[in-house]
Amino acid sequence: MYSFIHVILVGFTLTLYASWCGSVSQSGVFNWLEEDRFDEIMDRMSSVTADNCRSKPKEQLRLPSETVSQLPRSNMLLSTVIYSNRSQLLHLHNMALNRAFFYSFIYQRQNRSEDFMNQPGLQYLYMASTADVTGNEGFINGSALYFDNHCSYPQWYLYNGVVFNSTLPLFGPRAWRTDDYNEPTNWLREPTNNTVDIHDYGAGTMKNYTSDAYKAAPWYSVWLPDYDKSQDSLRKFTYFVNVKFSNATGQFTHKEFEGIDFFGPPQPGQSDRGVSLPVEWTPPYFDCGRSNRWIVSAHSPVVEYMPRYSNWTHLRRPRFVAVVTQDIEFERIDFNPCPKSEGNPDPNYFKSTARCKPTTMCEPLNGYGFRRGGYQCVCQPGYYFPWWHGGPFLGDEIEIATEDEYQSNFDCLSVQELMVIPNEMPIFVQRRRKRSTLIAKKSTLFKMITSGQSPRAKLVARRSVPKEKMKEKLRNRRHIPRYQGESKKIRNKRDLYDAEKRVKMEKILTRKAQTNAANCKTKMPYELLLPGDVAYGVEKQFEAQGRTALRLAHFLSDFLQNVDEYENFGSMTGDRRLNETHLFGEVIANVMADFKILGSGVFFERYKFRMSPPINNTDPRYTNGIVREFFGPYSWRKQTVTGDGMDEFNAVDSAGYSKYYTDEIWYRTVKARWQTNFHSLVKYTAKPMVRSDVNGTSLVRFEYYPIQYYAPKYEHGEWLRPEFKCDDRIMDWVVTYVVPFFGFNELKTMLEFKGVVKVDVKLDYLDINQCPQDFYVANAFKNTGKCDFKSTNCIALPGKRFQTGSYKCECRQGYEYPFNDLAWFYDGQTMEEEYSKKLRGEPNRYGTLKCRIAGAASIVANWALVTASLLAFLFLQRR
Repeated sequence: MYSFIHVILVGFTLTLYASWCGSVSQSGVFNWLEEDRFDEIMDRMSSVTADNCRSKPKEQLRLPSETVSQLPRSNMLLSTVIYSNRSQLLHLHNMALNRAFFYSFIYQRQNRSEDFMNQPGLQYLYMASTADVTGNEGFINGSALYFDNHCSYPQWYLYNGVVFNSTLPLFGPRAWRTDDYNEPTNWLREPTNNTVDIHDYGAGTMKNYTSDAYKAAPWYSVWLPDYDKSQDSLRKFTYFVNVKFSNATGQFTHKEFEGIDFFGPPQPGQSDRGVSLPVEWTPPYFDCGRSNRWIVSAHSPVVEYMPRYSNWTHLRRPRFVAVVTQDIEFERIDFNPCPKSEGNPDPNYFKSTARCKPTTMCEPLNGYGFRRGGYQCVCQPGYYFPWWHGGPFLGDEIEIATEDEYQSNFDCLSVQELMVIPNEMPIFVQRRRKRSTLIAKKSTLFKMITSGQSPRAKLVARRSVPKEKMKEKLRNRRHIPRYQGESKKIRNKRDLYDAEKRVKMEKILTRKAQTNAANCKTKMPYELLLPGDVAYGVEKQFEAQGRTALRLAHFLSDFLQNVDEYENFGSMTGDRRLNETHLFGEVIANVMADFKILGSGVFFERYKFRMSPPINNTDPRYTNGIVREFFGPYSWRKQTVTGDGMDEFNAVDSAGYSKYYTDEIWYRTVKARWQTNFHSLVKYTAKPMVRSDVNGTSLVRFEYYPIQYYAPKYEHGEWLRPEFKCDDRIMDWVVTYVVPFFGFNELKTMLEFKGVVKVDVKLDYLDINQCPQDFYVANAFKNTGKCDFKSTNCIALPGKRFQTGSYKCECRQGYEYPFNDLAWFYDGQTMEEEYSKKLRGEPNRYGTLKCRIAGAASIVANWALVTASLLAFLFLQRR
């Protein structure tokens, strides 16, 4: 009997549970969240793993190209504002172009038989790709150089049957950041982002990336193979560089510049459509068998004369021989979920996936990557946030809201009694106000007050005490001094607008505007400098340009710590020492690839640059040895007046100047900091895998596995104060980033300081911030915004560059925008213009550029309440 009742109770409980689950599944609190394209892409990404990717068809390993929108286009960079949510893609674009310029320059410059041994060797190519990854943490996760069939001439593989002017079937060194949490030397088991894998993609089991069956090479068919020469005039561009060499301290080899021309990636104009860009983009694809991540690649071609080393020059042509790729993880790229608009054009696969209500509009947020919630909902024009919410409505909160929470919240309220801005100034404003005869001086009014007047009049008369005395009287009221002579101290709240800062800002802008290339030589040295706090925010805004210098510092540190020119590795030869042409090519590529960089240079410490010994030892440069006293290749961009981007590029060896660069203040500062202290340097690890034979039958570990080196981080570099470069080269205002690089001493027993890498970035590309900030923030322009801080908040606007008014004034919580237009804030440039009119005594509306209390204009009388209040008042009066 007991068991029978027990069975009945269990069955009844299961029935109730099933009915409850059914009701919950049918009316769940999150059922209002309908599936959209984001869920579709998530399902496709989740269905591919490292275990099953080899069995998947190519179509399932790629996502639609529209999933990455607003890609940087090379011919539109000067006329397009690149916001922070696309700064990673812009740097990826510039680095791909950087490496394409370098390899095109170096292979064409050294396309002679006597330069064959000076070309970049195996370790140079591996270490260059490694530096692309380690020096650009947060921007780049992979870097590669893929050669076409029999287009790689290995001067590092001269044995076992491979002779001069022979080629490899395929060669593709690729480096990518790997997870090192399980490394034996990682005791904390925390990822460090300091470990890189390097494989030769032209060797091993998956080596034919030129085949259509290869699933992870969407970039190959865009450029390779290059057999059709009819498109050479459109797909290849001739670049020109002026270089001045030096072979001894204090003198150049020639007084004039040597012109060097080379073919490189295409360079279409802004109006050109449907032509090849120098950098193209792949759709997101799964990197199967390597990093096993969904990645997006920026790729650019490398140009070289083919065939090499031929005296029949009419048979040679510039040809695409390789492709440079720079990779970023797809999940790190922000997407715009807002509806289609002028700022969010097609194609965008994720448009309209935000869940903002009709009374609000969508704004994308930076830094969210591929996940929901990367937006905020602000009120539409004519609406304001409820008094209980400070706004805006964050996408993170909307995406986790239940249906009841979503229906009852995240709405803006309508503004009533909107005002209209007049098209013409009213006559009563233009008319000069007449002085009233009824207005008298306070002293005369106080004399007229007699003792027989009311106490109220006497009270008004007593308030005629001078303001300063009144303040002192109030200050000393109820003050009990602790010692004789102590006065009461009152702390006043700091004003959000600082008039002294405003005057300082005007002086800074005046100095900057009045200093130019025509008069800079007449200025005193201090007049060519601006205060250091003028460059506030440079560490974040110009991080990509700083990491360009850091990438070169990482490469030099890796090369100088691990390469020995006397080593051979069986069938492979070791790299020779650095060549002058290599470093000239590196700094030239830095300047040519990034329009914000005006100058870039590498400056070696005295007697630390060991030149690569030439084959011809009768070269007069080597009569005094193979160590140069100074070597400092520096390249700069000579800007055109029109600013159309067709700039001239020059390079010079700074050792040829009579003034030593080691005496410059920036060099001495970096040297003093890093000459003897290397404690804070970071150890990076590279794990190279090389081919086992000429044909790349398999991959084997390199002789030195792993390779480790010490290099600085981005924070170890230093941004200098803004300076006008009056050196007959840049002739413009710049802000400079300097970072050291290191190598082993001659005995290879310890690290030593080897030199400095620097980049000069144009100051005009820096956004300024005039909004209020804390007292300890070093910003020359803070607290100079002209917002009405009682009713509005100041928010800095990106993309306005180095000019005042780069902010907006949004209404505070409990206030509303009162005007009937398409705005919901006051633009900073409007505030600055109206304030200037006010200072000049011109008619202006500066006093009206403020918000009003929310809901005050929509208050209506409740007649029942008014009647009841009136009756109660009359009743009390009768009593």
